[in-house]
Amino acid sequence: MKKLLLLGLLLLFVGCPSTAINSANIYIQRGEYQKAKEQVLIGLKNDPNNYELYCLLAKTEIGLTHWTDASKAFHDAISIDSLNTLNWIFKDKNNLTVYWQAFYNSAVALEIEQKYGAALSDLRLCELLDPNKVDIYILRGGIYAAEGKKDLASQAYTKALARDPENPQAYFLIGKSFFDRKLYDSAIVKFDDAIKHFNKKYKGIAKIVFQNLPEIDKLLAQKIIKLWVDKNNEELDQLVKVKLGFDAGLTAHRMTIDKFYRLSQGLSRAYYLGGMSHYNLENNESALNYILKSLDLLPEDLDALFYAGELFIRAAKYEEALGYFEKITELKPDDLYAWFYIAVIHSQLKDYRKAIDLLEGKVLVRNPKFIDAMKNLAFCYREIGNTKKALEYLQKVEKLQKEQ
Repeated sequence: MKKLLLLGLLLLFVGCPSTAINSANIYIQRGEYQKAKEQVLIGLKNDPNNYELYCLLAKTEIGLTHWTDASKAFHDAISIDSLNTLNWIFKDKNNLTVYWQAFYNSAVALEIEQKYGAALSDLRLCELLDPNKVDIYILRGGIYAAEGKKDLASQAYTKALARDPENPQAYFLIGKSFFDRKLYDSAIVKFDDAIKHFNKKYKGIAKIVFQNLPEIDKLLAQKIIKLWVDKNNEELDQLVKVKLGFDAGLTAHRMTIDKFYRLSQGLSRAYYLGGMSHYNLENNESALNYILKSLDLLPEDLDALFYAGELFIRAAKYEEALGYFEKITELKPDDLYAWFYIAVIHSQLKDYRKAIDLLEGKVLVRNPKFIDAMKNLAFCYREIGNTKKALEYLQKVEKLQKEQ
């Protein structure tokens, strides 16, 4: 009797569609996801319309951290039997957060690949599993913004704030949606809200990073960010041990440093776009104030450096402006407009020969048809008494303007 029973079980295990399901579940429980996947694929050959096999395929893909493949498997299951698939997901209560994360990670990957429709489908499932997760609405808003659907983007960000009124990223993205539509007054309000909430979180993480020091060290903070961006782990590890006083080094504090970087970046961008909103409204003093605060956090931001320099020029503070453009050329030696503004500054400081050297040796060699550079050269040559060269450049300008 025992032999017959064993034989019957063996036949059940090998010959029926449930064999693959049973085998896959056993391997999943052991954490052997590749073997579980192989069993599921065998089952699908025999029973290609079995929603449960697709659900298990999704589970194995999650175990293998294949997020988009996991999402596709769940969508295949839904296309076969949506009601039973959703029941299957919701019955697995211990893994609901795992399924949510899988759909969200898939949506992020698809958004990067600009597969917006598929990403939004994943986010709808995220919302079904847990509608209170703010990340859903922030990512959804970003996708709509990328598609040019600014009203839908704004609605998504508003939903995010309804669930988390202190979320700085949501305020920032709403501000950016106003900025993109050139609604600068409204943008400033939201960027100020973002700055307030980013600043609160930034100060909290900064206290942790600098807990062994008397106060937050701005220059040291800038160096931490630079080393992190440059992925200079060896030097950053030494800094964490020696300067910050954490004997365990970067390995033990990587997540803290990453969070510090992300909040520094978020706060810096909020200041920068707040500054650019003021810039577009011609509130030059406020614009400069915001942009300088942005540079306190990320001192190598090329855009912030450029507009800080330009705003100092507008204020006729030429020597202050010079350092910002020179910093750009250190970071990006081929930056045409940085060299042009350096030359303009020297002409404003009445160092005409220096301006000429820069315009001819740094600017026109990079763009031989740069009309504004030629106009400035004509001015500089006239100021040093070389009217022949001044006329020469004015004639070139006239010829180029006729060609346009």
